[in-house]
Amino acid sequence: MIAIIAALFGVISFICHFRKITQMSRTYGLRTAGDLLAKLERDAQAFREGVSSDRFFNFVITAYALADWVQSDPNVPGAAKAALAQFRDKFEIKICRDLANASKHFQLDSRRNPNPTVASTNSAQGYGLGRFGAGEFGVGEEEITVWLTAGRGVNGLVVVEDALREWKAFFLTHTI
Repeated sequence: MIAIIAALFGVISFICHFRKITQMSRTYGLRTAGDLLAKLERDAQAFREGVSSDRFFNFVITAYALADWVQSDPNVPGAAKAALAQFRDKFEIKICRDLANASKHFQLDSRRNPNPTVASTNSAQGYGLGRFGAGEFGVGEEEITVWLTAGRGVNGLVVVEDALREWKAFFLTHTI
């Protein structure tokens, strides 16, 4: 009798565990727009600690995806969701949009994005590039430049700081 009860308990435990697995989130620990903003802050900190294409990729994709999270998070106030269209039109966010979409899809689709803000990017490493004293000895730190369609270049560190500042202000303004 005890063996039957133990076996039955095991089956019930398995079913409950399986239900939890099938109903789990697909965002592996990130559950809210606030969680993604915290990730964006960690991505920015990692980029500050050492400029790299990998870290820039992570930052711009998170920065642009955050708008989708704000829109979809049921805990975000309606006023914040209503303000997203105007927020997405901010210069700093449009830079992240172009870089994220080009990074995800290898290039920008001119049909989906007929008026890009970003013309191209450049990544270089070597003597005289990057921040002084940063990077490996004799190699230096990678330097990322974002070339805008307006004709000027913006350092990747500036892109990160400007986009993070805009997102933090948005969350503060809308008490998210």
